[in-house]
Amino acid sequence: MNKKITVTTILFLVVSVFLFSSRKDRQELYLKAVAEKDLATKMTLLKEYEDKYGQKKDKFLRFIYLNLADTAFKLKNYDETIQYGETALEYAEMDPNNKIRMYLSLANSYYLIQKDPDKAYRYTELVITLCNRMIDQNRKSDQDKEKVEKFINNYRMYYVAPAYKIQALILFNKGKDNAETIKNAALKAVEAYKAGKTKSYVDMVFSLAVNLYKKNRLDDTLAIIDQVADNKAMDQRYADFVATVYYRKGKKEKAVHYWEISYTAKKKIKTAMKIGQLVNKLDIDKGIKYFADAYVLSKLDKGSDAYKYLEQLYFNKKAKDKSDEEKETGFKEIISAAKARLGIQ
Repeated sequence: MNKKITVTTILFLVVSVFLFSSRKDRQELYLKAVAEKDLATKMTLLKEYEDKYGQKKDKFLRFIYLNLADTAFKLKNYDETIQYGETALEYAEMDPNNKIRMYLSLANSYYLIQKDPDKAYRYTELVITLCNRMIDQNRKSDQDKEKVEKFINNYRMYYVAPAYKIQALILFNKGKDNAETIKNAALKAVEAYKAGKTKSYVDMVFSLAVNLYKKNRLDDTLAIIDQVADNKAMDQRYADFVATVYYRKGKKEKAVHYWEISYTAKKKIKTAMKIGQLVNKLDIDKGIKYFADAYVLSKLDKGSDAYKYLEQLYFNKKAKDKSDEEKETGFKEIISAAKARLGIQ
């Protein structure tokens, strides 16, 4: 009897030592893999763990798949991102933050390999829905307001905005020749801008707005660009575009406003002439100012249209009742003022 107990005890100890050793090896490989900085080496170690312990379904495995998907995405291996990411999502207990990151990686991957744009779109919807739920929960929490705002801004910038960007790209690729589809894509780009507030999203909105403008959808174009066309985000090209759309719609005051923004950003003869032509009948002094600028920018070319307009406006209207001497003096003052504005000696 004692002999049997001794043998059983020895077998139990051997099995225990083996199991402990196995768990220790597993844990060491896991920690080594997730701590590795070199992406290629990290991928090798993570795959090694999956090969050795993938059938055991242990507590580390869902994190292994998360790391595999994340590392594959960083290595631009989008097929493997999809493979490991969708395996990771099979684990019901996944943290919402990890879900959001995984949904976005999968959406990006499906979009980039152009494999299943509808599936990519569905993943972006999951990103936006889950982010909005978490944002709403944080708003209702008792946390410090500053921390809540930081959380909201980060989630909107790093997850919501990119998700809307992918949606815009998917829609545009589906219907480049369809005005209504372009409009919907542009609206998604506007949402990306509202969430992210970066120049790249402004660029995207204007790019889509230009495509909409080419379809002669002027009202829709204005409705889109009005949502991002604030002075801070405006550069010379975009200001020119907005001004052109307003001009075609017959809204001259709005057109002048944006051409003036364009002119402030970059002093161009063409822009100064447009403004001068639009304002001179209602404001002769403003017209003279812009024609004078255009004339100076033309290097005082008396054969230029700028000089012809300036001559007509100043000599024949503004100063028509003055003496020749007064006219010449006044004209020199106008040119000197224009040179000063333009920083020309």
